[in-house]
Amino acid sequence: MSDKRLSKEEDEKEIDFMSKPSLQLAVKRSKIKQTFKYIGITVLTTIVLLYVLISGSQYILNQRIEDDNQKSLLDPIYGANLSSGGGSYNYDLFSVTVDERTFKTVGDRSILWDTKMKKIPLFGRIETLSQGSGMVYTTSLDKEAHRHIRYNNFNNERKIDFYYPGLRYDYLPHELDIAADLDKNKLIEVALSFDKPMTLAEVSKQLGYKNVNWLWVDTSTKAQMHRMEDELDSDSVKTKGGGGAFGFDINPQEPYASQHEEFFMRTLKELKKKGVRKSIVNEALKGIEENTRSTEGKIQYNGAVVTGTAEELKRFQDLPFIRASVLGATIDKY
Repeated sequence: MSDKRLSKEEDEKEIDFMSKPSLQLAVKRSKIKQTFKYIGITVLTTIVLLYVLISGSQYILNQRIEDDNQKSLLDPIYGANLSSGGGSYNYDLFSVTVDERTFKTVGDRSILWDTKMKKIPLFGRIETLSQGSGMVYTTSLDKEAHRHIRYNNFNNERKIDFYYPGLRYDYLPHELDIAADLDKNKLIEVALSFDKPMTLAEVSKQLGYKNVNWLWVDTSTKAQMHRMEDELDSDSVKTKGGGGAFGFDINPQEPYASQHEEFFMRTLKELKKKGVRKSIVNEALKGIEENTRSTEGKIQYNGAVVTGTAEELKRFQDLPFIRASVLGATIDKY
């Protein structure tokens, strides 16, 4: 009986102890502290995970941008009288939107020639969202000009075309005459096509350097020339569009320095090594290799882009080696 009485007293004491306000407060505080601890761990873990996710996403996107920028290495030697720059990047968590801009130099001014908005996702294909000049273009025969004229849909300016030396055409335009009669306050772009390929020394001697912006490098292979001569009937498909021509800018301070050719060839070889734009780069190198066999390795040129006022362009009118001339962009001088 005494043992049962002792046990009952001990149970009552334990109940009394558990019901004390101080103990209940301590337990409550402990629970609150534990809850905050769990919340803190959760918040910290979430922050770390978000940081890892954002940092990883940024790293992958930057790598994708860098890989995509490899293609722009072609820009300085591809596209007649065109240059790229002034782009911007807008990041979100899983993609980046890139705003690219292309400019054209006419006289002493640069004009915005094209814009391109594209989306680079974390994974998957790069998507072109919009392009200022249009995703496609159409041409129609201009009866007055006797040829197909292409326009830039972004600014409604004329695009330039070149005519290959050696190919037969139904009509060869001489639009330098139009350029020379335009308003004196206009700045004008004209594409000149030579009657035969020339070396840099020959271009320097016969064309000079004043108002010369860009030189068209002969990258056509013999197979391409034979195909155009034998299989293509219309003049419009036998011209070289300025946007798809290889060449380089002329620096007025060092207009025909050998380093321009060296940079051109070094860029092509570097692009081939990196596997960038394989098809057109390999075709260009093949064409240059074929065309330089008869010139002791010297690059040949099929044409040029000249810009300036009507008065400045008059000096090109009577040059006997100019086979054709095509009017390009025209802008106000002031």
